[in-house]
Amino acid sequence: MKYPVIETYMIKHNLSLCEFSRRCGIPKSTMCRMLKGDTKPNKNTIDKILLEIGLSYEECFKEV
Repeated sequence: MKYPVIETYMIKHNLSLCEFSRRCGIPKSTMCRMLKGDTKPNKNTIDKILLEIGLSYEECFKEV
């Protein structure tokens, strides 16, 4: 599963993977694997991302 909402947020706010990961408090390697669809985020990771982007779980992690 990939997460286009997160990628769109990063582009819209001109954030690199490194900067977005730092803001979320998530290791860059974890964020990279998640965005590539190689791993599913755990609840702690999801909570950190949702706090940063200000969306609900349904808005952020809907499947496409």
